[in-house]
Amino acid sequence: MRIVLLHFIKHSIKPVFIYRSLWLAAVHHFAIAAESIGWHRLSYLLFLLLERRATALSTSNRISAFKIKQFVEFHRAKNEWLGNTNRVGSPDPLFRCQVKEQNFLTRPPNRFAGRYSLEFTHLGLRLDGFLSNEAVGSQNVALWLDNQYIRSLPLYYRKWAPPFFHYHIKREVIARFPQSSQLSISTMEGKHLRFRKSSAAKVEVPHGDSTIFDYLSSASGIDKKGFLSLAPDTIEARQQRYLKIYARAQKYFSQSFGSPLFLMYGTLLGHIREGDFIQSDDDFDAGYLSHKRTAADVKRETMHLVVDLVLAGFTCSFNRNGRLFRLRLKDDKPDVHLDVRPVWYENGYIWAHKQACLPLEISDFEPVRTEILRGVEVDVPKNAERVLAAYYGEGWKVPDPSYSNASQKVPRFVTRKLKSVCITPADYQEMQAQIDARRPDYPEAGKLIATGLYPLYPLEDYEANCEW
Repeated sequence: MRIVLLHFIKHSIKPVFIYRSLWLAAVHHFAIAAESIGWHRLSYLLFLLLERRATALSTSNRISAFKIKQFVEFHRAKNEWLGNTNRVGSPDPLFRCQVKEQNFLTRPPNRFAGRYSLEFTHLGLRLDGFLSNEAVGSQNVALWLDNQYIRSLPLYYRKWAPPFFHYHIKREVIARFPQSSQLSISTMEGKHLRFRKSSAAKVEVPHGDSTIFDYLSSASGIDKKGFLSLAPDTIEARQQRYLKIYARAQKYFSQSFGSPLFLMYGTLLGHIREGDFIQSDDDFDAGYLSHKRTAADVKRETMHLVVDLVLAGFTCSFNRNGRLFRLRLKDDKPDVHLDVRPVWYENGYIWAHKQACLPLEISDFEPVRTEILRGVEVDVPKNAERVLAAYYGEGWKVPDPSYSNASQKVPRFVTRKLKSVCITPADYQEMQAQIDARRPDYPEAGKLIATGLYPLYPLEDYEANCEW
């Protein structure tokens, strides 16, 4: 009963925090309910109202606008299309996808180990769930499709709450599903979780090509972010491209900004520990030292830096949390970028996204050491080994395939501090206005892209500029 109550509270209360309005949260629930029972015209009108609200928030100081605008746009467009009796050609293949109950059980033979929900969103298929008290102590749950193991999902523990999980199976994976399949979730010991009143969910994907099992059997998989894992040769080629972007960016940082761009996190770990990238590492982490002493000043400095980078010909973007920033060259695809963040010292600690509050000093970072990675000069913090030990722990020299930064517990004061460096929609509009005003003098300028505010449709334009 506690699990049912928590599940209800989560899905009922969450919109209140997103919209900061009880009546808009009520509209949200009515819109979702209308869509679920096929009242698409009513749902369309309700989501249209919510979309207007989301558009108004796109110039506000509410970071939540980055997360709700495309969700509302997706459901508004979906119900507009489904409610049109003369519809032809879906503008989005996910509009036809559905989740239904499978294997309805009025009296399950065994007590379920928890419950979960499924929902198609603009990003793909979202899974949310809780485990019962009996399952406390587990670290993962198992995801199954047509009784075949797909991957494990990490569990999160918080005070006063049972273990929970959330995961998004992204669009590129959904496209490989069978047109009709059975999805279930179980503990690693084999006890099933409950979906509505069933032991499994029926997932209908009309555009699915049924290649998911062939893909998984070829030693590939689905990564922790819900995307298809890249093949080794693709990862190696991408790492080479990262180094080309880094070389261009490092020149700008050193000559124009006055602060070197150094390796961080997994990229630094691979270089120091193995003399190369970590074999499966498909991203590139970098940072630069800010000598500002407050989060507010660091944020303003970073905003000015990003404007200057765009005018210098780079394309910069930021995620749906407003975290600055991703950096790429103008001719690169959206998913081929450097993850860059400011690093600063405040109140006795070194701070940096993601989740870093480290007992280090400025002197651990500068002056940087210049070393060679695959024939390219790269900068690393002065005491790189100490930085790695502070972030990963003293065991950083021994590879740990199970390590996940997302599963680490982070004190609330750390998340609050780092959140204060994230930009708001109003900040983005200010930066974009500066770029537009100065663009005539910079014909080779790049773009500044707010991923969460970019129009979803047409999908081809979105995917040419943003990643999922």
